[in-house]
Amino acid sequence: MIKVVLVDDHTIVRSGFSQLLSLEEDIKVVGEFGTAKEVRQYLPTLQPDVCILDVSMPDENGLDLLSSIPKSISCIMLSVNDSDIIVRKALEYGAKGYLSKRCNPEELIQAVYTVYSGGVYLMPELAIRITSSHQYEVTQQLTKREIEVCELLASGLNTKEVADKLNVSFKTVHTHRANAMSKLNIKNNVELVKLFPKI
Repeated sequence: MIKVVLVDDHTIVRSGFSQLLSLEEDIKVVGEFGTAKEVRQYLPTLQPDVCILDVSMPDENGLDLLSSIPKSISCIMLSVNDSDIIVRKALEYGAKGYLSKRCNPEELIQAVYTVYSGGVYLMPELAIRITSSHQYEVTQQLTKREIEVCELLASGLNTKEVADKLNVSFKTVHTHRANAMSKLNIKNNVELVKLFPKI
């Protein structure tokens, strides 16, 4: 049985989530709280497996509360705000999942099962956004020529073919590749392809 605690200052949200989760035979909602103070007071005694936690709490920021919750409890952050910055911060603080309050019932259930089994759950559109914005941040570290070289290498060309295509020497391509890999802290072309997957 997966024991879940719901933390949200809106009773109607907690009630709706509780009803949805209760439809699953192997999920049980063992507690519902509307303030961070209640969570700090009662959460330890309930020993839940999963905590669904609202980012915006009336008495304390949900992200601050998250950092004080035992690591043995898998936390899924819940918010109307799904900006990249908030999502990234939640993951950095130890969240195992992130749901928008606009999520559908299947996503809620899937998130609980995923984090309970040790995985990380992000709504698909969030995962795509976070990945693409990460790629954007990564490439900001490189010069235009370094990006060109990386994209061509990631597309399957070898160093000599890249040199021919860009009309530069083999040594120049090798230098750009080495500089880019150093900046991105990667070791080989396999890792390079992961950072330039759209090419």
